[in-house]
Amino acid sequence: MRVKAKSIPFVAAVLGVLLAAGCVMAPPIPPGDPANPLKKVAVLPLRNDTNDVDGPAFVRQRLVEALNVRHYNIQPLEETDQLLRERLGISMGGQVELAQAAQLGESLGVQGLLYGVLMDFGETTTGVYNARKVRGRFKLINALDESVYWEGGLGIKTQQGHGGVAGDVTVLAAGASAAGEEVPWVIIDSHTDDQGILTGLAMGLGSKLISKAAGTHLQRETDEMIRRLFQTLPVGPGEGIMAAAAPPAAAAAAAPVPAMQMPMPSMGHMDFGDRDFTALMTVTTLDKKSDRTMSYKMPIAKAGKKMRMEMDYGEMAEGQEVPPAFRRVIMIFRGDTDVSYQLYPEKRKYIRSEETETDIEDDEPDIRRSKVGEEVVDGHPTEKYEIVVTYSEEAPEKGFVWDALDLDGMTIKSETENEAGRFTMLLRNIVLQTPDAALFEIPADYTEAAGFMEIVMDQQ
Repeated sequence: MRVKAKSIPFVAAVLGVLLAAGCVMAPPIPPGDPANPLKKVAVLPLRNDTNDVDGPAFVRQRLVEALNVRHYNIQPLEETDQLLRERLGISMGGQVELAQAAQLGESLGVQGLLYGVLMDFGETTTGVYNARKVRGRFKLINALDESVYWEGGLGIKTQQGHGGVAGDVTVLAAGASAAGEEVPWVIIDSHTDDQGILTGLAMGLGSKLISKAAGTHLQRETDEMIRRLFQTLPVGPGEGIMAAAAPPAAAAAAAPVPAMQMPMPSMGHMDFGDRDFTALMTVTTLDKKSDRTMSYKMPIAKAGKKMRMEMDYGEMAEGQEVPPAFRRVIMIFRGDTDVSYQLYPEKRKYIRSEETETDIEDDEPDIRRSKVGEEVVDGHPTEKYEIVVTYSEEAPEKGFVWDALDLDGMTIKSETENEAGRFTMLLRNIVLQTPDAALFEIPADYTEAAGFMEIVMDQQ
């Protein structure tokens, strides 16, 4: 049976992610147990088996808050990290497993050690299928005798399908793939609706955008994983509980806002080559479910390692309501300095983000090409290639690209297709000359925003 969701404004759907965080009712916590031998516990840095650099620190902080509620006296994380560096030369979660528990306990001055491995922490956003998932393994060790006092592992997932039957099939397939794993998955929310694929894509990207800015990214899934795991964790001795320990939602709201980037539409696996140019990219999407075609245009400019794109998120959200401040966004990528900027013309503000090697690697799929012929596209002679694109944890996607022979092999057209829709991108009005340098600079009358939440809140 498929649960149909009402058509709701884009922003309301995004903000719903924030409201959902921390809303699960937990059973009452029994009083502390003075017989518990772990009078003081250190939550060690988590080993990170994911591609998210911020996830381990976020989950670790949530573990501290949950342990305090269960009457454990937790050593401050800053103190733990400092002692690990200065006394044992340990600075990463993967290194703590190399030291003996007794040595760690003595060096840190604690009786309990909480180890953890973050196995999954991220989102899949394809439009037809959006999922949020957190999974980890944890164990509490008695450092006095190196015995396992408690251990457990669990994954929590929420998922939503869009596009009717295509969404139904994808959600069912994802559920089947989660079964039978050593550290099990629990799906706490799963439904599909008939909204268009582009609406689903915009909603998925938007919810990630705002939840990251608010410091609540994957908070619901993280807290539910910890809540379920800690139901079997014995209560602590009841000493030294943080009187000022904030509820999870309040603690997240007070957390510093991480650096972040606006979601960018797929570039259709187009290779723009080495030439400088300006062009107008036309993006056309066919939703097979509704047989509806939608198009929008995106001016782009390239100069060496610099690129600029202008996007209208109102068009991309398929007519859904988008606040004026976010309707038009300009992206400037400075590959020469590994810095990118998101400009909000309506507010005359910008956000600065630094690219990392992990960010770049995460965005790189495996692409295989094979030539299938030659065609003329928009007046340009081209070589046509079939491509097979594979992202991690996703099914391969097939399509075609057209490389212009008179433009040094620049890809001017891309077409990819799956069971949900067909997506075409075409470069037109191509001018092979170096764009004005001012296009890649921040205008003098713009001011830097402290974070994305400043843009969100500045809606007057």
